[in-house]
Parts: sequence; C-alpha cells; structure tokens
Amino acid sequence: MNIPFRKVALVIATAAMTATALVGCSSDKDAKSGDQSLEIAYWNYGPAAESGNKATADAFMAAHAGVNVTLTPVTGENWGTYYANVATLIASGKHPDLMVISGEGAQFVHANKLVVPINKYIDKDPEAKTLLADIAPGLIDGFKVKGDIVTLTYGWNDMVVYYNTDVFKKAGVDPPKADWTWDDFKATAKKLTADTNGDGKPDQYGFTWASNEIFPGIMPWVANAGGNLTSDDVCSATADTPQVNKAVSFLRGLITDGIAPAPMPMSDVFTRFQNGQIAMFGAGRWPIGTFVPAGFKAFDIQLYPKGDTYKTVFGGAGYPILKSSKNPDLAWEYQKFTLSDAIEQQYVGTPDKPGDSIPSRRSVAQTISKVGVPPANSDLFYNSIDKYPTLVPYPAPAKYSTFESTVLRHLQLIFAGEASVSDGLKNMQGELSSIVTC
Repeated sequence: MNIPFRKVALVIATAAMTATALVGCSSDKDAKSGDQSLEIAYWNYGPAAESGNKATADAFMAAHAGVNVTLTPVTGENWGTYYANVATLIASGKHPDLMVISGEGAQFVHANKLVVPINKYIDKDPEAKTLLADIAPGLIDGFKVKGDIVTLTYGWNDMVVYYNTDVFKKAGVDPPKADWTWDDFKATAKKLTADTNGDGKPDQYGFTWASNEIFPGIMPWVANAGGNLTSDDVCSATADTPQVNKAVSFLRGLITDGIAPAPMPMSDVFTRFQNGQIAMFGAGRWPIGTFVPAGFKAFDIQLYPKGDTYKTVFGGAGYPILKSSKNPDLAWEYQKFTLSDAIEQQYVGTPDKPGDSIPSRRSVAQTISKVGVPPANSDLFYNSIDKYPTLVPYPAPAKYSTFESTVLRHLQLIFAGEASVSDGLKNMQGELSSIVTC
C-alpha cells in the first residue's frame, strides 16, 4: 500500500514518543526480572526473508542459552513502506528490540529518532573494536548519520559491471580492465552491439541498466562524474548539477546511438544477459544467485569505468537497536553476532550455491575466490570498497520511497526522449526540493 508521507510522518512522530515512553517504563523492570528475550522486526518480502532471518535467530539462540528470539514479519511494498509499518507497530504499543534496515533507511530511522546509535557500545567493547578492524571504513561510514553510527552492516553489495564472456569472445573483444574510461566503455559497448538477424535493428546491445532502481541504474555514473543527487547532509536535492547532467547525458547518448536499449526491470536484464542479447550491465553480487543455479557461468565482473573520478557505490543491511528495546545490551550482542564467522560464512556460499551478498568482514569476504565461488574476479567486490573512495552519503533522504519514485519517473521521460536532459533534471530538482529536507 502507498502511504502519504504526511501520514507516515505523523505515525513516526507518535512512534518515537511511544518508544521513548516504553523505554522509560519497562527497561528497569525487565532488567530486574532477568528477561532474556528479543523481538526482531523484518521486511517480509518473501520466503527468503523469513528463512534468512530465522537462520540467524536460531544460531543466536543456540549460542546463547536461555535467550528467546521472536521474529515479527512486517509487510511493505518496498523499504519505505516497510519502515513506516514498523513505526506503526511501535506506535501501537509493541516494542521490538531490533529491525532490519537497508542503507537507504539509515537517514529515515535516525531522523525519526527510532534507533539507539551504537557509538558508545563500540567505544566500550573490545570485541567490537576487533570487528571494526576487519571491516572496510566505507561500510561504517555508510551507516553513519551526523556522527552517529546507526548499525553495523552484516552484508552488502557494491555496483560493478557484469560482462558476458561468451559474447566478448565471439566478438573478439578483450575483457575490460580496471582502468578503463567512459570513452573506453562506449567503444567496447559499440563493438558488442549487433544486428544478428539482419532486420536493420540491433538485437544485441552492448549495455543496459535497471529502470526500477537508482542504485544499479544511474548512481554509479553520477558518482563517477563527481556528483550526487543530494547534498552531503542529505538536506537538499542536487539533481540539476553539471555532474548529474553529464552522467545522465552519457546514458541518454548510449540509447540515441543505438548502443543501449531503453532501461528495463532488472529481471529482464538478467534474462537478456544470459541469452546474449545484452553484453554488459551493472549490479551488485546478487545476480549470481540467479545465474549459477540456472547453470549460467559465462560471466565475469569489472569496476565501473572511471569518469572525472572513481567512487564505489554500495549499499548494505543491518539490525539497528531500537529505542523501544527492553534489552538494548542484549540487542547489541545480537547485532555483533550477525558479523560472527557462523553468519558471515553463509554469504560466501559454495560454487554451486553462492551467497547473494558480500560479507562485511574482509577476512571472510576474501575466502569467496579461495573456495571457487564465481565469478573469477570475485576479489574485486571487496577490493573496490577497500581500495577506492566510496559514495558517502548515499542519496537516501528520510522520504526515500517518494524520492526514488520521483527520480525514476523523470528519468523515464528523459530516456524515452520525451524530455531533454536539462529540462528533465530541472523538473526533477523542482519536485525533489520539497522531498529532500531536514
């Protein structure tokens, strides 16, 4: 369901006050009674969400005798409506201890005072300091809002370019190198574009990108042009800057030149990539969860081409501690547990059943290539965030759901040729000015 943001804001405000009241009324009593229970809210987007969260909860209970973890599935069409529904849950009198969020939700939960920052826990916990030494700084900064660390992230994805090795080989094109430029990229994509059936229209394209998300869509190009869609404090929109214009113009040019089709949903990208109709596309690690079980292994990955700069665009997930928690200290132990060897190894997977995210701990992520999980260049995933600057902040204002849908709507008009790049971005900026606020 689509919830108007003004209603969401009211729900959130009520939830924040309710959460504060719950903490004040129940924490001491629960501590004295020795309550060792946790309730965790998660987005119930499908069977995988339930099984994944249950596996972590079961492992935690097995390692902590006497602790009981209850999972509370929360519905939502997307991350934005899920966050709003968790706030409604709290406002109704429930008091979950943790909730699952994506990187896009860090601003949302922080701005609405739903979470307990973990800075003090990190400062006082020697185990936490050891964990942080094994995590790329960019992964910590990605969940930092105004100096507050919202959560540790247990798994993440960064944007890389996938390329079909069979298509490259058939076309006699060398695999891309890490130092390629936008000009190199365009020249490569052009060589891989072909009219294979002779009808005068390309049926094999060099590249495409997702139409239904900005993360694997325009953001890597915007970042590498030196831009962003919001200011550094995520308080104002910056959609009509020269840097954003340069990135969107480049992508529009690929369509105009017949090198790329109109962007399409990611599921369609997967299908066309596997059958050779698309030579390259951008995504995180999650495509291998579709490709490998289907028997498709003719792919590898490379960094996005460098523009005026190079920045790694990434997103992650974590379990922030909620202010409604009865047991914040126990909740902190749970959050740390999500980075334990037992949990992190699940994201590595096996050559036949690879994980669909990258472990946050460097030492675990580096085992992906050692155990033979494809692609061949899989070390690139962690190297890209360890060795290169990251796009921080990710443009995820508190009203992220409305923000993303607005950006995608204007991009659709631009890429369809119904609006010029300049006019389209100007109109986008006009709408976003009332959406991206603090």
